Amino acid sequence: MISKIFKPATIGRATFFISATSLVSYILGFLRDRTIATTFGASNLSDAYYSASKIPEFLVNVFIAGALAAAFLPFFSQQITKDKQRAHELANTLLTVAGITIGIVATMTFIFAPQITSIAFKDSNPETRLAIIDMIRIMAPSALLFAISNTLGNILNSYRHFYAYSLSAIFYSLGIIVGVVLLKEHIGIYSAAVGALIGAFAHLTIRILDLHHTGYKYKPAWKIRNPDFIKILKLMAPKALSLASWQINLILFANYGQKIIEGGTTGFDLARNVQSAPVTLFAIAFATATYPLLSTAAMNKDKTHFTRTLQTTIQNILFYTIPAMVGLAILATPITYLIFAGGEFDQQAVITTSLILTFFAFSIPLEGVSHVLSRAYYAFNNTLTPTIFNVIGMTIIAACTIFIAPKYGIQWFSIGFTIGFLVYVTLLSIGLKNKTHNFQYANFMTSTMKTLAASMFMAGIILLIGKLTIHIEMQPRLITIIQVTLGGIAYFTMATLLKSPEIASLRLITNKVFKKQ
Repeated sequence: MISKIFKPATIGRATFFISATSLVSYILGFLRDRTIATTFGASNLSDAYYSASKIPEFLVNVFIAGALAAAFLPFFSQQITKDKQRAHELANTLLTVAGITIGIVATMTFIFAPQITSIAFKDSNPETRLAIIDMIRIMAPSALLFAISNTLGNILNSYRHFYAYSLSAIFYSLGIIVGVVLLKEHIGIYSAAVGALIGAFAHLTIRILDLHHTGYKYKPAWKIRNPDFIKILKLMAPKALSLASWQINLILFANYGQKIIEGGTTGFDLARNVQSAPVTLFAIAFATATYPLLSTAAMNKDKTHFTRTLQTTIQNILFYTIPAMVGLAILATPITYLIFAGGEFDQQAVITTSLILTFFAFSIPLEGVSHVLSRAYYAFNNTLTPTIFNVIGMTIIAACTIFIAPKYGIQWFSIGFTIGFLVYVTLLSIGLKNKTHNFQYANFMTSTMKTLAASMFMAGIILLIGKLTIHIEMQPRLITIIQVTLGGIAYFTMATLLKSPEIASLRLITNKVFKKQ
């Protein structure tokens, strides 16, 4: 079993496995969120935890994580086939620089946590602010662990080692659950922060184990004048700016969430976690698995293959994210109740979270498609253009958070998010026209209309079940499970009857997974 985890994967198997492990990860993620929600409710304490977690996330995502995917992955993937030694030297330098840089920044964050909190979360009450400071300090080392882990993850992806890479998220959620369950009676909300640190260590450990099966061995290096390293830094800079704009938005959500309503930050984070599940399960899975193909086609200047891969991926993403959008918009309140209600998570917390989630649903296809569109630019080593478009979208989101949400309600967090991503995806699509050749618009529209028709049929079934069970004494959670299950069956049945091309792709992936290559 271990030998099967630590080995390269084909695109079909990779897509399936990334989706499958993402599903398990999200189930554990929901269990993690439910554990925190039922234990601490949507309160100032839970707001403090979710606010504090934004700081190490900011450090990792801005300095390392997403920027690496944009700059390092395509460059390393190309070099590994040409000059393995040169590629490994580049990776060694990057790991060394990343470790030292984030180590220093994390240390400074630990020292200046009070000042950071007073700036980032100025609207917190004194008690919440003190809790945020303490939890920032507890979680600061996780930034270093994730910096190393994300760098190793990109190396694993270049070798097409997707299995351990995908499993690491599961271990992270398990770490938080273990921390809360074992320590909640002793240190309260701080148990979640300690659990996050445990999870980060587990996240890194499994990737280190897999790395030994790639042939790559880390050796400290400091060749910062290496032309390859300088090129990586230049490519990373725009993406870092893009990620900074998103991380700033997360901090704004956390700050204004506390200001608008107690538990607002918690409600937003929980709703965001539910909304991001279909994005990760389907969109990121497809985008991650097909990214090497896009990079290869771009390197070979094969516009036809590049376009065909891009279009197929977009259609597959929409095939799964459009019904997710429809279902979640209809079932936002029942799903919130299903996952989080109980213990300290009361009816008011359900109302707040489901309100945010309802409008979040409409962003699912948009955010999903943005992942493959942005990677299409990265395949051409172009990180500047999508960064400009992303900053425009993030600015719109920030404006809604600062100027509209405090006046018209916290739901404008997710409404603004949807508007921002609509603008972002539109700009990305327009900018890619010159990079594509023979995009099949007629096939695209046919596929999308079939997906919409199947989704509407699914919606009808979900609503019908709701009406039929309204006078039946049945647990609300059971009704929701029935609606989701039968709704999903209805969708795939109708898609099959309509002969959606994505059904054939699903069969192809399944066959590749269960047949020996």
